[in-house]
Amino acid sequence: MRFGLTLLLVFLSIICEASCQKNYTPQWLENNSLNIKIGNDVMIISHNVSKPFIYLCSGQVNFTEFRGNFFVNNYEAARVPLGSFRKTGNTNTSDTFEFSFGSLALNVTFETTTTYPLVVSFSSLPTGYTGLWVRIAATPGERVYGLGEQYSYLNLRGRMYPIWTREQGVGRNKSDIVTFFADNFGGGAGGDYHTTYFPQSTFLSNRKYLCHYGGYNYAEVNLQQPDFHEIFVSGPPDKFYFDTRGSIKELTQTIAKNLGLQPELPDWVYTGAILGVQGGTELMLDRYQKAVDNDVAVSGLWIQDWAGVLVTSFGKRLFWDWHWNATYYPNLNSTIDVLREKGVRVLAYINPNLNTAGSLYQEAAAGKHLVMNTSGQPYLMDFGEFLCGIVDLTSLEARTWYKEKIQLNMIDLGLGGWMADFGEYVAADGAVFQSGETGRQVHNKWPLLWAEVNRQAIEERNKTGEVVFWMRAGTAGVGKYTTLMWAGDQNVDFSYADGLASTIPAALNMGMSGIGITHYDIGGYTTAAQFQAFGQALIRSQELLLRSAEAAVFTPLFRSHEGNQPAANVQFYTNQYIEQCFGRLSRMFVHISNYTRSVAQDNSLFGTPAQRPLFMEFPDDSDAWDVTYQYMYGSRLLVAPVISSNVSKMNVYLPKGWEWKFIWDGKNYPGGNFTQVDSLIGFPPAFYKVDPSDHRFDDMIEQIRSKFPAIPPLLTTPTTPKPIAAGMKLSVQSFCVLTAVVVALMI
Repeated sequence: MRFGLTLLLVFLSIICEASCQKNYTPQWLENNSLNIKIGNDVMIISHNVSKPFIYLCSGQVNFTEFRGNFFVNNYEAARVPLGSFRKTGNTNTSDTFEFSFGSLALNVTFETTTTYPLVVSFSSLPTGYTGLWVRIAATPGERVYGLGEQYSYLNLRGRMYPIWTREQGVGRNKSDIVTFFADNFGGGAGGDYHTTYFPQSTFLSNRKYLCHYGGYNYAEVNLQQPDFHEIFVSGPPDKFYFDTRGSIKELTQTIAKNLGLQPELPDWVYTGAILGVQGGTELMLDRYQKAVDNDVAVSGLWIQDWAGVLVTSFGKRLFWDWHWNATYYPNLNSTIDVLREKGVRVLAYINPNLNTAGSLYQEAAAGKHLVMNTSGQPYLMDFGEFLCGIVDLTSLEARTWYKEKIQLNMIDLGLGGWMADFGEYVAADGAVFQSGETGRQVHNKWPLLWAEVNRQAIEERNKTGEVVFWMRAGTAGVGKYTTLMWAGDQNVDFSYADGLASTIPAALNMGMSGIGITHYDIGGYTTAAQFQAFGQALIRSQELLLRSAEAAVFTPLFRSHEGNQPAANVQFYTNQYIEQCFGRLSRMFVHISNYTRSVAQDNSLFGTPAQRPLFMEFPDDSDAWDVTYQYMYGSRLLVAPVISSNVSKMNVYLPKGWEWKFIWDGKNYPGGNFTQVDSLIGFPPAFYKVDPSDHRFDDMIEQIRSKFPAIPPLLTTPTTPKPIAAGMKLSVQSFCVLTAVVVALMI
């Protein structure tokens, strides 16, 4: 027996020794340079005296914030190249070098761990230095993806991306008039190509490697140079992680597993639309009944105003006091039970901020559960004409208190889920947290703390796999807590920077960052009817609503939103024709639900996102790498959403090596070409890869043509309600401001 035990120990030691070897290759060259490679000759670090891979920073990063819009000034006083180097130590799994310039030095350790072939860590920064730059080797034609939820571009190369969670911005295009208005008369709310709720210091390269920065301090990822990528880190640096695999798909699966896989969605979400409705119990039930009468498949009713409402100049806002308002929603508790018997869940809304006029704020303040200011009083933030305290999610006591409120006020009420909103507003300066951390240390990881509170509330009530919540703010690691994400507040238009189109690269980049289940508000959110007089009104049209709904058929969740000015927008209930068209699309979503369920399971089991760029499935097709606004839904369906107005035909790229069948005419088309197909409203351009080995899938798709004929238009199909709703007319001040803008533009 002793002999057997000895053999076992020897065997285990051999395995351990084999697994504990360096999986990176350091190379010293004659010109006093150092290269670090991983995998099959993938260059990660290329260092020499004249072009070092590391620089010390002396300077200051300043943040200015207005209602979640952050303006960052990264002032660089000095940049010191650490060109000289010498080896100072090594083990079986690591090498340590000192990089220096004169008397300034920094120790850098390269090591292999059980998870990553290369991890780079740093000693403390020298006194007086506030950050550093790290350069990663690049090639001129290299393509880069990820960095969290990036809306404007799929290939991120050629631009700089700040890693700081914030409002995505209205318009997000500095040459757009909507962005101009939002910037100049909305407190800088216009945004830019890089502003996002969900930035993440993780990118994937078509050179088949990934880079992940493990810290949550402010960072900038600069992808503008031909021969290196440069990452700036403010404050003490955390570790950098690198891996290489055989494909982008494998890299995506790797980062998803390492950061934490998303759970599976509840089965009931696949049974129909989650309808965004509001206005009280009677109106909620009226909207539901009209939907049923028009054959809308309904899985849920989302009443974001369950806690009451406020009216501001932006539109109708919620009263941020998170418990059931029985006056506004009488008999909601019994209504929830009745609807559940019909297979319909009721869902609500919450965020980590409490209106100072509400009872929860008073309770939180008395229990010392709020973020404080430097004077020892609750830190109050202006969220747009009302003030809120912020639950201190760094405090275990505060987290426990708020988690119990979610359980008592939401789960025990019988709600099937909620939007867990607003994880991006934490101030960089002036806030005091019970953990002792600064706002700069807490800000980027706040969405992680918020997601964990929501998930724990569900798990402790044994509702995992039954209750769902969705978030817009995110960071590395959120996936292991949140059931799904959503794309935030798009404009109710077709703009590429901030409209329907932007949801596609957002989903694809986030999928390659490890979060593979996301969705968007059908119809968008941000409405500005008050700009009607100047020809720049953001008002949802019938076309936008239905195009948005048809694209949502091929996403994991089919959920509508009325927008911030519901009366100004076309809604799914605006007229019978729209409701019937919407109902047809909701039933189409249900029809492919078994496929969607399997796609979602791939994400929860393996980290393969539901929506995938074409090159993830067809890496050998060079043309597929240039396609931004199409995606693979799973491995079989290719979707090319209509993202422009007045479109009746679409050119769709079909990857090489396969035949593709158009789901609406049943004809086969060869791959390797752009194919023009009809794209009438209600018939989203989608193809499936012809594979004789999977007849069940083919049968399901083939049935779409017979089961979902066109809805004949009614005699009258109004597309837009009155542009300015009662109570939302321009104030004298707003009118004067906008008049001044127009006059200035004319001049």
